[in-house]
Amino acid sequence: MPLYEFVCQDCRREQELLVRGEELPECEACGGVRLTRLLSVPAAHTAGSGSPASQGPPPGPCGGSCSCFPGG
Repeated sequence: MPLYEFVCQDCRREQELLVRGEELPECEACGGVRLTRLLSVPAAHTAGSGSPASQGPPPGPCGGSCSCFPGG
């Protein structure tokens, strides 16, 4: 059962609802059926996030290409 985000056109409440097949969802707050499905944005993770080099100190004046920079 997919979970979708909706906004009720009657009471303006945003909510997440499980929708089965072709059934029409109903607002949990006011019982209205005039719901508009919102566009859900998936969580995005950037490449390399969490790597030790990206969390370390910034490179020195050389730009990180010499021995003064750890890993350089």
